[in-house]
Amino acid sequence: MEKKNLPLEGVKVVELASVVAAPTCARVLCAYGAEVIKVEPLDGDVMRTGGVHEFVPYEDDLNPLFTIHNSNKKFLALDLKKEQGKTILMDLIRDADIFITNIREQSLIRNGLDYESLKKKFPALIYAHFSGYGPKGPAAANPGFDITAFWLRAGAVADWQTKGSFPFVPTYAFGDMATSSVFLSGILMALYAKEKTGKGTKVSTSLFASGIWCNAIGVVQTQFERKHLNPDPLRPSDPFSQTYLCKDGRWIGIYCNEYVKDKPKFAALLGIEDMVDDPRYKDVDTMQRTGSIEEITERCNKIFLTRTSQEWREYLSTNNVSCEIMMESQEVSRDPQAIDNHYMVPVEYPDAAHTKVMMPTPPLSFSDYGCRTYKPTGRIGEDTDAILQEMGYSPEEIQQMKDSKTVR
Repeated sequence: MEKKNLPLEGVKVVELASVVAAPTCARVLCAYGAEVIKVEPLDGDVMRTGGVHEFVPYEDDLNPLFTIHNSNKKFLALDLKKEQGKTILMDLIRDADIFITNIREQSLIRNGLDYESLKKKFPALIYAHFSGYGPKGPAAANPGFDITAFWLRAGAVADWQTKGSFPFVPTYAFGDMATSSVFLSGILMALYAKEKTGKGTKVSTSLFASGIWCNAIGVVQTQFERKHLNPDPLRPSDPFSQTYLCKDGRWIGIYCNEYVKDKPKFAALLGIEDMVDDPRYKDVDTMQRTGSIEEITERCNKIFLTRTSQEWREYLSTNNVSCEIMMESQEVSRDPQAIDNHYMVPVEYPDAAHTKVMMPTPPLSFSDYGCRTYKPTGRIGEDTDAILQEMGYSPEEIQQMKDSKTVR
């Protein structure tokens, strides 16, 4: 098979970032050809031990969570509190097209790594800064994380459940992953503009900004009559856009249907033809006003309990009804639809057991370009020697820096 070129070959990226969102953005750039040097402190990115909280292995030779966000990068460990460490980082940035960081602004300013300082030295540099809450306002200096800035403050957690329920806990780093795509799009726009103008720019986004953007419909919708997004499960806005419990204890959702237009079809499929000519079920507004929405929802609840979720899915899909079974995360890695499309691929790790893990891939494909194959991440400072030698440092100088704990 002919090897496809990578669309970002020749692009150089320096990443000074930790945990998930900013590193994931750099990881996707890397997947499609960019050379990414990840600069870590001597004790490494804290995400290297993230598996301890998520009950996933986190050894140097078996660290799948860290691999998701850092596959194929080069790893350099530096102590930036030492002048030689700063010098090395600055030399790396000098040759880079893109500098990605999520260090807080005040710390960047103290270390001469803020945008204004670097812009004077490297006017063609694309400076990409990621934060929790944005550069202004009363929360600008607050530590911002996925669950706090993206989920809690942007309104999703409060509204994505029945009011009064114990708040649901989203998957770790879900908001980070969503926000990384926004960050990536901004960086690619800046890269495109640089090709035309030769000039760099500052690209910035935050978890809070992304959380609001992802919840945009809810944020606008609740400024009017409806103040809470998830209604009483017995009073959905439309009984044919609802989730129902099935005979096997699993749920199926039927969604994105037009009530008035599809009412005769649904009535026939579910055996409730009497509703078609009943004026109480004329339209959604009428059902809500008369309270008949509760009656029809209860009838549907009982009907869906007569078949398994799979039986309902096959029956409804055959009749061109948009529906899907509510799947658990542990099922996704075995889903043939995901595997056939290479959305999930097997990766073998170099641990003693040669553990194989099904890993999610960056969700992009090109007809004429390729993507790097997953590569398990290694230890802290895995590529320190190679990077420094390429920069012109001798083995003796590198060893001296290791002895002084400037690098690892």
